[in-house]
Amino acid sequence: MLFNRHETVTTTELVRNLSALVDQVRLTGRQLFITKGNQTVAQLSPPPKTGYPISQLDAYFASLPKLNEDSHHALEDLKKIRKQATLPENPWG
Repeated sequence: MLFNRHETVTTTELVRNLSALVDQVRLTGRQLFITKGNQTVAQLSPPPKTGYPISQLDAYFASLPKLNEDSHHALEDLKKIRKQATLPENPWG
């Protein structure tokens, strides 16, 4: 069942097609309004988006404390870790 023009569904349609309607909300990211009679009684919505907006990453990185001398030590530590790291054998190889 596809959303109609107003993205509404009756409570009866919701009960009969709940799994498919939940999948549509999940896949499209759009809200579905549920009506009973002529009144909208509820809405089914995807969860709020999580994470950090990419458009704000520059400002976030600029707000972090500067490493100064510690950055050199951190870089040296990373080099040591990379030299010592061994990858597991490929189980599908």
